[in-house]
Amino acid sequence: MGKYTAVADDVASGTALKTILQIANPAANPASHRIAVYGYRISYRGTNSAAQPVRTLIARQTAAGGGGASVPVAVPVAKLDPTNPDSTITAVKGPAAAWTTEPTLGEVLSAQRLHPQTGMGEFIPLGDELIVAPGGWLAVVVVAAATVDVTAQLYWREGH
Repeated sequence: MGKYTAVADDVASGTALKTILQIANPAANPASHRIAVYGYRISYRGTNSAAQPVRTLIARQTAAGGGGASVPVAVPVAKLDPTNPDSTITAVKGPAAAWTTEPTLGEVLSAQRLHPQTGMGEFIPLGDELIVAPGGWLAVVVVAAATVDVTAQLYWREGH
């Protein structure tokens, strides 16, 4: 079971609901090839100490959306153990005009309001990971009152 990560670095949030980092488990994968997301990190590089908090979501999406900057150039998937096989998933980032159509928000699995000059990280306990079945998407999504640069990272295991 391989462990992987992907980072979307310095993505401009805009002021509407925006997908910052999305991973997709291809529908062509067998039903047994589930992805278990076991951690995430999000940080903001705001300039206004009095700015409103950024609504920060980890969510499933019901449609992939259109566009996004695709791998390998935009969001390379990194192996946490170099002896693992290559990941079968796709990771994309946006928005910064990369999404021609914003992905459709589904179930919200985690929601926080974070100051735009800070961030957070969480590792999810074994057995409680966020599962992405074949044909599914999971993303870091933000809503900011003013545009702020966002860095988002997801950690997952494949074949879970």
